[in-house]
Amino acid sequence: MKQQLAGAVVLVSLVTTACAGPGASGRAPSTEEAPAATAKAALSPAEARESLRAAEAAMADAMAKKGSAEGLAASAAPDALLLLDGQYTLRGVDAIRAKLSAEPLERDGVLSAEALVWDVSADGRMGYAVGQVLLDSTGGAATGAAAPGAAGATAAPGAAAPPAPGVSSPGAPAAPAAPGAPAAPGAPPKPKPAKRYQRYLTVWTRTPEGPWRLAAAVFGKARGPLAVPPSFSAVSTDTAPAAPAASSDVLAEAFAADSAFSEQSTREGMGQAFVTWAAPNAVIPGGPSGFFGHDAIKEGYGPIPRAVDLRWEPKLGGASSSGDLAYTVGRAVSVSPGPDNKPETHYVKYLSVWRRQPDGQWRYVADSGNGNPGPDGP
Repeated sequence: MKQQLAGAVVLVSLVTTACAGPGASGRAPSTEEAPAATAKAALSPAEARESLRAAEAAMADAMAKKGSAEGLAASAAPDALLLLDGQYTLRGVDAIRAKLSAEPLERDGVLSAEALVWDVSADGRMGYAVGQVLLDSTGGAATGAAAPGAAGATAAPGAAAPPAPGVSSPGAPAAPAAPGAPAAPGAPPKPKPAKRYQRYLTVWTRTPEGPWRLAAAVFGKARGPLAVPPSFSAVSTDTAPAAPAASSDVLAEAFAADSAFSEQSTREGMGQAFVTWAAPNAVIPGGPSGFFGHDAIKEGYGPIPRAVDLRWEPKLGGASSSGDLAYTVGRAVSVSPGPDNKPETHYVKYLSVWRRQPDGQWRYVADSGNGNPGPDGP
């Protein structure tokens, strides 16, 4: 999704998607080691998916215990990208730690996170996950639909995740004030005690010998929890056979697909483009409870009026050496009729994950985004 396309932009309160143009400057995925969940060299697809789920759970546990700044930084690659609403993309661990130390996700509440769907590349060295964060500022334990830490059976790969171990109150550098406590003089007003959700899309990479490292992540606000249909699975079982290739060549193909996606959006409307380029098991974590699968995306995005002009370009990204998975990070601009019929312009940045299909075509399998402060970036 790209951003929630601000305000009037469209009935489904969506968060637009990734796309781009060939020739944009790409970034190979980082694969250096870090204290995230470790993984062995020759993993089967099932083992790779489980190790990715474990890396996600370890990051969620660290965010809950140490705060979002240290939790994300501990899992991130040195050149990781973080897309936060209203900010240009943060690049690198130091920038991520500094920003979230000053403005933590867990401000004024208890944070818990969980991955809901996930999958990996054919070589098990790149993967992605879609999940949610719950911030509970009511003074009680974090609860809610599919709340992290709830008791339950282990989920099947690509379905709802099992509980993250040890989810507890975050340990940010400065302890947050108790919910409802008066704000310090000159401080911005605190939100009323509530349970607030954010949704996220993450991309991970690993070396054969090393642990999973967070390569890119986007967080977007939401009105409620995601609702994964029981029959939905992100696991791709009918993708194109793995074909080892230079990551730069694979990424160039993903950029070309992203550009074609954007061109169709400007030519035929974003609704039609999002339907055309969605993989059968694509996920867009926008709208009331998320869009899971091609049919759901068609139902939610198909009716979007042609009056919404959305176009974008990829600027950064990475790809698997197995040639079947890639991600793009870019910027977008949306122009739509405002309340007085005057055009309204919104700037967006996005993260999209792409999978090569059996026919060789690239289709997005996950897409999310949020607001940019201006036309630059991502």
